[in-house]
Amino acid sequence: MTAVSVTELRWAVTPNGAKLAYERRVAADGPPILALHGILVGTSNWIHQVLRLPRFLWLLPHLRGHGMSPPPLPRQTIEEAALDVLSVLDAEQVEQAVVLGNSLGATIALALALMRLQRVHALVLVEPSLPALAGEDERERLRRSAELTRALLAAGKVDDALAHFLIPRLGQDWMRKAGQRRLEEWRHNIFSVPAWIDAVLTFDPGPVPFAAIQRPTLLVYGAETQPAYRQTVVALSELLPQAEVTEIPGAGHGAPVDNPEVFNATLLDFLGRVGWISDHR
Repeated sequence: MTAVSVTELRWAVTPNGAKLAYERRVAADGPPILALHGILVGTSNWIHQVLRLPRFLWLLPHLRGHGMSPPPLPRQTIEEAALDVLSVLDAEQVEQAVVLGNSLGATIALALALMRLQRVHALVLVEPSLPALAGEDERERLRRSAELTRALLAAGKVDDALAHFLIPRLGQDWMRKAGQRRLEEWRHNIFSVPAWIDAVLTFDPGPVPFAAIQRPTLLVYGAETQPAYRQTVVALSELLPQAEVTEIPGAGHGAPVDNPEVFNATLLDFLGRVGWISDHR
């Protein structure tokens, strides 16, 4: 029996002429959702949403350095990443989408809304990485993390670099929990992580531009996440004019994977209220 793919791989041409890989849900013609993954994890960030919510046209970019996309740009910025993912909407001739992001992906979603608000119907931001709002302790933690990852990779200690990120999330038996396929993907993606941390550290639009994001925005954090991420969500909710905040029980930094049942129900409720679907089924 031949396995049937849920998504197909496509390519979009970015502003600098590079080809960015993205996945499109097969045989989907519903309302479009542009889903932007976090550092390291890749599009598996959204596996429980793509599989369980087939009514939507899921568009899943591979951010630079992840999956099949090219490496990050020299001195990669969040704004450049926003233009990259905009090229996916252009390739699909999608004028407006709900933009969903987790961690780095949520930060890029914010930048997209700041730069091309007319392309965004609503935002769902799961624990965006915004050190400018989280405070100096979080900035320093990220700086140290980038330095350690660079040193480990330079020494050829790829699995040690992975362990730095995955043990806090998956525990000491992270290799077994990851599985061989994801492990191979993450061994590739880890090389882009320091560049993306640098990009997050330099992204600081200031409070005034956020007030211009006049779009319904759902801010999500996991009940078991790190305090800095919860602090960021609360601070951001005070800057965005149409923001609401929700907590996902039994979840950490990756709520869409940690508790997909509650996350998906929360997502559907929000999409119904902002007119992206006609019912809450």
